[in-house]
Amino acid sequence: MNSKSSLSQITISLSLIVIFMTGCGSNNEASLSGIKQVNELPVGNNISPLNEDTMIGSLLHIDKEQRNLVLDISEWVNRGKSEAVDIMHSQTIHYDDLTIFQSEEGIMKPDELKKGQSLAVFPASDASVEIHEGAITADRILQLTMTREEKLERILASGDDLHTVVLYEEGKLPPYDEIDFDKHVPEAFAGGIAWIPYTEGLAVDYKEELNIDKLPVILVSDCSDPVFRTHSIEELKQWFQSHHPPETNC
Repeated sequence: MNSKSSLSQITISLSLIVIFMTGCGSNNEASLSGIKQVNELPVGNNISPLNEDTMIGSLLHIDKEQRNLVLDISEWVNRGKSEAVDIMHSQTIHYDDLTIFQSEEGIMKPDELKKGQSLAVFPASDASVEIHEGAITADRILQLTMTREEKLERILASGDDLHTVVLYEEGKLPPYDEIDFDKHVPEAFAGGIAWIPYTEGLAVDYKEELNIDKLPVILVSDCSDPVFRTHSIEELKQWFQSHHPPETNC
């Protein structure tokens, strides 16, 4: 065998190897098309651009079997409106194997979600996505970091008047009702009174946020913080009488 013949065979062999490797690369690229690469997802505040059209809501219900989330999107629906109708707007969000769940720290699992969390939803853009009984199929769901004001929204006052909350154990009767307040502390009605059952496992743990060691408890708050707490309606009556008119930081 002469040198030219050997060189030709080597050239042909190398060409076949290149063709074979190129073919394998094309098949791999085709098999990976449409699959989201988790390692390439951004982490931190630049996960996805948020704007006023990004659907944001509070998680009300999780259906793991149907893979649905129900969000309260009332504030998002009423954004920019000078006069909003006082009704709740909810939206069902469907997720599948391709839906990405993220917190501002990185990738998370659906099982890590808790009721009450604030979520931003980015719908799937694929027109072929199956419609699930009015639910929006999500491409990406982002768990947003809640501010203290957002966590305590049900506790804090929304105006200049003080807001009173009776926080009690779920499954038990609250110690005082409207009749008790009307009889002993009618002043509390000026800023509204709410009865909130304490439930473990929610996104917002009132015991932890407010350093509460015993329930039931009565909380009186302005727009930024609780200003008084007690376990006795008599003590509440005395406090209101000594703080009339009430002073707030709002």
